Amino acid sequence: MATKVVLLVSIFLAFGANQVCAAESKGGYRLAQAEKNKAANESGIFQGKARIAAEENFSNAEPVGTSSDKAMVTDIRFLTTGTYTRVMMDLSQAVRYESHRLPADASKNLPPRIYVDIFGARLAMNSKESILIDDGLLRQVRVGQFSQDVVRVVLDMTSTRNHDAFLLPDPYRLVIDIQGQAPAEVPAPAAKNKPVPVVTAKEKTSPTVGIRKVVLDPGHGGKDPGAIGVGGIAEKDIVLSIAKKLAKKLQKEMGIHVVLTRKDDSFIPLEDRTAIANAEKADLFVSLHMNASPNADARGIETYYLDKTTDEAAMRLAARENATSRKNVSDLQFILSDMVQSMNLEESISLAYRLQASLVDGMSKRMEDVRDLGVKKALFYVLVGARMASVLVEMSFITNKSEGRAMSQENYQDAMVEALYEGIQRYAQATIAAKTL
Repeated sequence: MATKVVLLVSIFLAFGANQVCAAESKGGYRLAQAEKNKAANESGIFQGKARIAAEENFSNAEPVGTSSDKAMVTDIRFLTTGTYTRVMMDLSQAVRYESHRLPADASKNLPPRIYVDIFGARLAMNSKESILIDDGLLRQVRVGQFSQDVVRVVLDMTSTRNHDAFLLPDPYRLVIDIQGQAPAEVPAPAAKNKPVPVVTAKEKTSPTVGIRKVVLDPGHGGKDPGAIGVGGIAEKDIVLSIAKKLAKKLQKEMGIHVVLTRKDDSFIPLEDRTAIANAEKADLFVSLHMNASPNADARGIETYYLDKTTDEAAMRLAARENATSRKNVSDLQFILSDMVQSMNLEESISLAYRLQASLVDGMSKRMEDVRDLGVKKALFYVLVGARMASVLVEMSFITNKSEGRAMSQENYQDAMVEALYEGIQRYAQATIAAKTL
């Protein structure tokens, strides 16, 4: 279906190359660049990074501020499909904000709106133009200096929608998620005298039932190497290699469509990775990582799901993977408390336990002293806002001499791929069993 693509002011990250399939699907990504916002007919996901306009009733305060005690709103980015939109506002420091919804006002010809007031903030970007999105959920985004200390961001909607807003640190960015509804599928009328297809026992127990699409997230990438192991091997390289192998296996043997958040050595912000999974309407989101420790003897496998925790080691690990401080992780737990509890928690726990068991069992056949560090919970930014079963896997310790060297070798990577595949297959089979009860 032909849709509009917003052309960018500056180059932003493209996700088009992240599809595993050689043929581009209807959900393929497009990147566009230009000095002004324009529209072009393309298929797929829209991304934008652009100047956006002030509301008519905003004050005439200068958009660029230099006061050191004010947070600077430096940029706005977005990623969207017809059923999901994520808007991201880049900030210079932490802020206090409030988000509200307004109904449509026919007398003033105003659509339903979501607006966010960012307090103690100044615009550090040109805001004279609005950005047209027009994706079926969001018409356009406008921003302006509402008062000397308040920046207001207005999202003009096509209809009233629920939204989530949350703040992520290092660097600070305010994220707004808007979820629409997929159009209902209209079944084709049954043809007269058409024979009823016979479903075999094998087809009834197909592990792919209920799992249509998986998004694999090779952690880190580009300027972010992740942890560095023995001999200088980088976490980003190992996890990318494993993700590519796993994608091919899932696609070939289970018939699952697989999307990679990155397929080369490129940097993808954490919040964009989750947005890809949401935009793709994935059934599973698996983020792949290698663990690290100052203790060279530390070894083992552990799997995480998103939830609050008081475990100090889990919080330290989350801080490392989030590229932030332990204090920021602790503070954010309270901010996201309600949101975390509603995000497919039971499904994520089930996926985590099946992957962990499969990984420990599979790797124990290839390596000595594989330690089961268990299933744990922590606040990983890359899992925040995921609208499907989602986990983060620490496949082994890259800083352990034995495990680090092993995971740099093809045969051990293949064993890890097989174990991950088995875990996903077990989860699929358990999902089928639950649906037939």
